[in-house]
Amino acid sequence: MTSRAVDMYEIRVPLAVIEKLSDEDRFSYYLLGHIFNELMSLQKIVGFTLPRHEDNRPARVRPEHAQAMLLFRLASAKIWEASQAIRQNKQLATTLRTLVLPKMPGGTVRLKALNAAINAAPWLSPLRNGMGFHFPTFADWKPHVVPDETWVDDSIFLGDQSGNTFYDAADTVAQAWMFGQYGLPTARDAVDPLISQMIELLRDMNTFLEDALGTLIGEVILEGKGTRRLVGKVLSPQHDQVSIPFWTAMTSSKKGQSDG
Repeated sequence: MTSRAVDMYEIRVPLAVIEKLSDEDRFSYYLLGHIFNELMSLQKIVGFTLPRHEDNRPARVRPEHAQAMLLFRLASAKIWEASQAIRQNKQLATTLRTLVLPKMPGGTVRLKALNAAINAAPWLSPLRNGMGFHFPTFADWKPHVVPDETWVDDSIFLGDQSGNTFYDAADTVAQAWMFGQYGLPTARDAVDPLISQMIELLRDMNTFLEDALGTLIGEVILEGKGTRRLVGKVLSPQHDQVSIPFWTAMTSSKKGQSDG
């Protein structure tokens, strides 16, 4: 894996200017940063979980795809929550309207476009409530757990340690429900469009948040006087070469201890 040194910078926001903010604006500043941190981490990790090899054996790729779908669901749920915070959190909405959008190039238009993109993804809310942050009910999964003529034998893939165990049939049911929320005739038809839309929404949300924070910090809090300084370098892998595996070699655990 190729690595190179990446510069790290810091922008200091003096406590004195933080103290001058109202409690509501200070809350909004920290909440926006928290939302961005989570969504950007998810955006990166989702990409890292996608297989980057040509080994198409089911035992290899099915668990890897399941990991990716878990993160897709979590990211979708967080996108929905971020949109709800922007629209419905009184303090955040007020800070955006009064301090950020007037100084952010095309701010109001961009927020309207983001909201329109969220509205055009009606699967976000059920995905958040049905699996993103909760486990499904019997009613949710009933259509997917009754055998029909298309069913085949279940598979369980496993190694010597429990951390390498994967219940393939359970994930098949989960994905059938997940992609069924998109509204196409079959779940298979929905895989590519749903994933593509989720990736686009994640990028749009993160771009808006980054620019909103840049405006709030740079133009409002620091009044255009902020500067960044180099604080060091860190040896980093090439982004498009990072991959999170499912199968991992683990040291055998002692008897009676978890070996995940």
